[in-house]
Amino acid sequence: MVMRNVLSFVLCIFVSALLMTASPLDAQVTTATLVGQLHDSSAAVIPGATVVATHEGTGVAREAVTDANGEFVLSALPSGPYTVKIELTGFKTLQNQGMQLGAGQTVRQTFTLELGALEETVTVAGQSPLIEASASLQADRLGSQEVRELPVNRRNLTNLMSLTPGVSTSGAGDVQMNGVAAGGTGVTVDGTEANSNPEARSLAQYGGQNQISVMSLDSIAEVQIVKGVLPAEYGGVAGGQVNVISRSGTNNFRGSAFYSGQNEKFNARNFFSSA
Repeated sequence: MVMRNVLSFVLCIFVSALLMTASPLDAQVTTATLVGQLHDSSAAVIPGATVVATHEGTGVAREAVTDANGEFVLSALPSGPYTVKIELTGFKTLQNQGMQLGAGQTVRQTFTLELGALEETVTVAGQSPLIEASASLQADRLGSQEVRELPVNRRNLTNLMSLTPGVSTSGAGDVQMNGVAAGGTGVTVDGTEANSNPEARSLAQYGGQNQISVMSLDSIAEVQIVKGVLPAEYGGVAGGQVNVISRSGTNNFRGSAFYSGQNEKFNARNFFSSA
């Protein structure tokens, strides 16, 4: 009896240790979820409508049908701009373009269909305001436009992250959040653990062969910085979590070239120097 109790206690300790060292879940880190409800002009819900969300860069599409409450859920959506197309016989086709979804987001949107022929299309261009269902999550997101246009010293990832509140970097390039040492910061790239030694972050946050600061900003689509009370999927992290999403290929051929130069001649004159 005593031996059985000892074995049960050891098993509980082992399971607890596994749960505490769990890695972030890829689907929750790298993709978004769109939750929507469909109404007509009188605010009555519309069931049975076909909803298709198409990634504007890759053409990848997800499809759903509204339920009896006029609601639908589209999950596992790669981050980026989307066109949402909604069709139902007896109503004009609704096409909402430029809906920007970020990694890890769960957003809610209400759509309205107008009476008319299915062949008629109502197009809404530009990004409309989205309500984030997971608003309790304290996070900063730097999208592709911010990554591309923000002035970043040396054009590296660690200096980009230091532009957000509560984040600082040391001389060695370690990232610290909310006053917690570098060992309390977790980093993932496309949902994969990016710490060279996840079990000893303070010793090897970016060390060894994992110099994450050398990532080109041109290769980054989005940076998500999660702080405060972290969700359960970020196990083993005390200060904060950095999720980096790399840019994926699209259906269009494109390239880029960038030059960053610093010259002391452009510096402001020192206050104590002579004229």
